[in-house]
Amino acid sequence: MPANYALHRFGADALRLLPSQMQGSIQRFRRLYNGGLHGQDLFFYFNPMHSSSVGALRGTYDAMTGQEFFAQAADYLKQHPSEGGTACLYGLLAQYCLKSKLAPLFAAELEKGKVSRTELEVEFDRYLFGMDDKTPAHIQDISSHFKMTRGECITLSGFFAPATPANVLKAQRNMTRWTRWFAAPKRKLAKLLLGTAKGEFPDQMMPDHANHKCLHLDGAMLECYHAALDGFPDMAKRLALFCKNGAPLGEEFEKPFV
Repeated sequence: MPANYALHRFGADALRLLPSQMQGSIQRFRRLYNGGLHGQDLFFYFNPMHSSSVGALRGTYDAMTGQEFFAQAADYLKQHPSEGGTACLYGLLAQYCLKSKLAPLFAAELEKGKVSRTELEVEFDRYLFGMDDKTPAHIQDISSHFKMTRGECITLSGFFAPATPANVLKAQRNMTRWTRWFAAPKRKLAKLLLGTAKGEFPDQMMPDHANHKCLHLDGAMLECYHAALDGFPDMAKRLALFCKNGAPLGEEFEKPFV
C-alpha cells in the first residue's frame, strides 16, 4: 500500500479531475471519500499487537482485482443506495488507481530483496511531504483527516464484508492514534511504543532523513503517481457506467490492488 500521505494527497488531486457536480456531491461527504481512500488499509491498524481475522481483511481485499472488488462494491451500493456511499466508492477507486500503478514497481524492487515494501511506502511519503514544503517530513501529523462518525463507519463497513461497523470504528480510531505516534516529536518514546507492535508496523515511523536504499526510486514512484492521475477520470467514467447499466469496466480494472 502507498503510505497514508500519498493516498490522502492523491485523493485530493483526483477529486479535482471529476465533473463539478460529482465534486460537489463528494465534498458533502468528504470524510467518507477519505475513508474510501484508505479502505482496507484501515484493517492494518485494527490490532497492531496481534494477528486477527479482521486484520487479515487487508490482505484479502488487496489481492482482489478491480473487476472483482468493484463488482462487489457496486452490488452493495445498489442494495444500499446513498450519496455518502457513492462518495466512498470514488475514494475506493482513487485508492485502487494509485495502488495498482505502484504495484509493479514495488514488486520489482521487492524481488531484488534489498528493500521492504514499508521502506518504499515511507520514503515516498517523505518525498511527497518535501515536495509540498511540509518539513520536517517525519513530524507531519495528518491524523485529523482520518476521522469518521459511527454512521460513516457503517457505510464503509458495507464494502468490506464480513467487517462490522464496530470493526471499522476501532480500526479508524487506532489509525488516527498510531498516526499521531508516527509523527510524535518525542521519537524515543514513540519508537518504544511502536516496538510492541507486530510485523512491519514499527517501520511505519518515518526516519528524519532520506532512505538511501530507495532514494533513487523517488522519481519513478512519482511517475506512477502521475500516471494514476492521468487514468483516473476515464476509470471514474467507466465505474459510473458500470454502476448504472453494467457496462464493462475495461482492462484497467483487471489488476489486483497490490
